[in-house]
Amino acid sequence: MDDGNLHAHSTMVGPSIAPTLEIVRGNEQGKTIRLKLTTRIGRERDNDVVLTDPRVSRYHTLIELVEGRWAIKDLESANGTFVNGEPISDVYLLEPDDRIVVGDTELAFQPSRVGLGAGQPAQAPRPRKLTPAQAPPDTSPRWGKAWIAGGLVLAVALVGMTLFAFFGFGGKGDQPPAATTDLDEGVEGYVLVYEDDFSDPSSGWDDAFDRYTTKQYGNNKYYIDMSTSNLVAWGLANRKVSDFRLEVDAAQESGPNNNGYGILFRFQDRDNFYRFDISGDGFFLLSKFHNGEWVTLIPWTASSAVNVGQAANRLFVEAIGSQIRVYVNEALLAEVKDDAFTEGNFGFFASTFSEPNLTVSFDDIKLWTPKGEALAIIPTVTPTRSRQATPTVAEVALESEAISSTETPARTESAKAEATATLPASPTVTPTPEPLPGYVSRDLPPARNAAALTGRLVFPVFDATAGTYNIFSANPDGSDRALLVSEASQPALSANGQRIAFRSWKADERGLIERATEGGDTWRFNTFFESARPTFAPDGQTFLFHSREAGEAPAVYRTTGAEYRVLRRDGAPIQGEAPAWAPDGDRFVYKGCLNGSCGVILSNLDGSAPFQLTFDPSDANPAVSPDGELVVFMSHRGENWDVYSVGIDGTGLTRLTTDIANDGLPTWAPDGKTIAFVSDRDGAWAMWVANANGKNQRPLFDLEGSIDGQVEIDVQNAFGWLEERIVWSVDGSDTQ
Repeated sequence: MDDGNLHAHSTMVGPSIAPTLEIVRGNEQGKTIRLKLTTRIGRERDNDVVLTDPRVSRYHTLIELVEGRWAIKDLESANGTFVNGEPISDVYLLEPDDRIVVGDTELAFQPSRVGLGAGQPAQAPRPRKLTPAQAPPDTSPRWGKAWIAGGLVLAVALVGMTLFAFFGFGGKGDQPPAATTDLDEGVEGYVLVYEDDFSDPSSGWDDAFDRYTTKQYGNNKYYIDMSTSNLVAWGLANRKVSDFRLEVDAAQESGPNNNGYGILFRFQDRDNFYRFDISGDGFFLLSKFHNGEWVTLIPWTASSAVNVGQAANRLFVEAIGSQIRVYVNEALLAEVKDDAFTEGNFGFFASTFSEPNLTVSFDDIKLWTPKGEALAIIPTVTPTRSRQATPTVAEVALESEAISSTETPARTESAKAEATATLPASPTVTPTPEPLPGYVSRDLPPARNAAALTGRLVFPVFDATAGTYNIFSANPDGSDRALLVSEASQPALSANGQRIAFRSWKADERGLIERATEGGDTWRFNTFFESARPTFAPDGQTFLFHSREAGEAPAVYRTTGAEYRVLRRDGAPIQGEAPAWAPDGDRFVYKGCLNGSCGVILSNLDGSAPFQLTFDPSDANPAVSPDGELVVFMSHRGENWDVYSVGIDGTGLTRLTTDIANDGLPTWAPDGKTIAFVSDRDGAWAMWVANANGKNQRPLFDLEGSIDGQVEIDVQNAFGWLEERIVWSVDGSDTQ
């Protein structure tokens, strides 16, 4: 085991675990926290547990699951982490009633006792400290033993399902017909056919862990935990029913009130079901997902019957034929008629919108059907998925802390001439992650008060069959997709959106070309195969681009009328890649080097006053905000490509994306409030969007292909997605 990286992101099905920490001494005394799969503790607000203790470090300690046991690791804090009075230096396994001290704050660790019978024998003492020497010699994934245990649990569950299907019996609450009871005295003809209070972790709802979500039994409830924004995860009873009345207790345990959680019913598959939401701020929604398209039956509506914040709500759905009624806390909210689905599975879900880190619990689910109505078992299980080992959130935080403390060296009034050495090669693209698990989706109904995105996105897509790129445009929701230019990539638009420039890969028309966006005559203003990344000046009269025509090292060029020339500094060509204009039209940013140090450089057009903004050789593809204050770029500083921003003065370096997948090619919306970028984080390349500060990250649409490819006609000058560009145009205006 590598004690510097406590876990690998994976989907796990296995024993139930829901430990808690109780703060028994300190400013937050009396508070109880239910641990997540990974819980970071410290003073910074982005920790999972935020402490106001001044002796606690910004990122102090980390608790997470290691091979089925909970472990703690100090994050190189100033004052150390103590367990039962002893300082810890390695990964340390926790036991019930352990006392953890960080700064002047003391916390009591208590794992869940769900599933532990009174007569269960005590386990033999196990080692508390894990060191590299104690790690097993093989290199199998560290979840291996848990997978085996999970497989045994699933095998037992499948046997139970088979017995239910054959004899009519199942998990807790599945009684023979003779044992069922009336719904209540006021409703005749209904019998209770299913119930679960989640006191038995083998009752059929799966425990599952993946890199974004956790589903697990604990404290006689069932929890769904979401660690990222704009995502939904669900659990299903795996039972098919037609007409029914269903109720369940649901409570927002923690997280933002801008959310949705509730009941899924008549669930056919992940593209066809009804969804009944309530939100933490007192609204409800009734919708259906029909053939992959959202249809609103009752829009988001405020209701005083919904208990807000971290309060329990009793949810109730009645579906009889095409008549659907939804209730909360015994109050009828709405009723509609819809016959899209007449039967299906049922369960519940939790959904984040613009804000991450939501935990919802469910308890005491009951379902009644008309007498004689069948309840059929659906023998399905959640598949186990493995994922590559990745940095923990704590390691991401430590990296960000290191960036903020080391990335602002003293600067001189005039920068020295840039190095003449070739720019370092870009790192190899990391492997594409697996798709989301089957119980997780990015398909969400519209959030309340979500700002509508307008305009057009222009982007290249690689055609693997033809071995070349094509340029497309689409609305932000992916609609009205159109092919703009075939056998071309690296698009740029003029300020009025009427002209497009691009790199042509056609055998008989190689080079950099400009034309009207809708088509027509073309102007090939550069014929060299080695030239790339053209970009319009703000006034639309000139271009910047880079070219390797003078040798292997790329240099920055500018057109003047029908001519072009290399930009120079102190008599030497300015070596660099991916130039992008500043809004004032007098300066530009590019990937380059100064005095042997490489990163993103800001320069005047005449080469004077060069200013290094960032200091990592992988920093690439910069773009300046419309107000000229911020620069976004992509970088491989960590284990994968991410999007960063930095002030035009070189301050405020910020990592905007932290996913384990590849994020890159950021571009600004014309209003400067939003950025778009491409990502393969859900297993396929897609267009994503985020606020300028990195919050509210969400997918817009699939690219329907890869943005990374090697053009067959010119392998030597094809550098894949690292030399591509996407452009955002709104109402005919563009920022590039």
